[in-house]
Amino acid sequence: MRWHYRDPPLVWLLVWSYAAHLAEEYLGGFPAWFVTIAGRPLPIGVFVAINAVAFVGMVLAARAAIRSEMLGWLAITIATVLLVNGLAHLVASLATGSYSPGLITGVVLYLPIAQLVLLRAWHQVPGAFFWQGVGAGVAVHGLVVVAALVGSGLALAY
Repeated sequence: MRWHYRDPPLVWLLVWSYAAHLAEEYLGGFPAWFVTIAGRPLPIGVFVAINAVAFVGMVLAARAAIRSEMLGWLAITIATVLLVNGLAHLVASLATGSYSPGLITGVVLYLPIAQLVLLRAWHQVPGAFFWQGVGAGVAVHGLVVVAALVGSGLALAY
């Protein structure tokens, strides 16, 4: 049986992989490691706030995507955010020669699950619908990065 890109178990797997990723980032010290790429640590309160908002948003988006074909692009958005984040952890680890907390779940969970959702969607939805979800996912990930930079005080320093 072929997975549909917005089958509930698959979409909820995206959400639960995000929860596992947050645990790895928190326990691995991502807020402190952030200094490696941004020059400043990410305050723990900012890290928690960004991820609390993102988790609630992801749960709501997953629920909407599962329930409505018209909102199925939200599943594509979630998958894109996770794919971009997993790749960012991989690139950051390679570029810095260090472990970026979140790397393991980013590579082991995010990359394969997000690719599965995106490949299924690529074959199951019109192109414009697919690219709407991808564009939204890239934008959301960009907003998270900006929020982290602003929260670390980096954007205010220049």
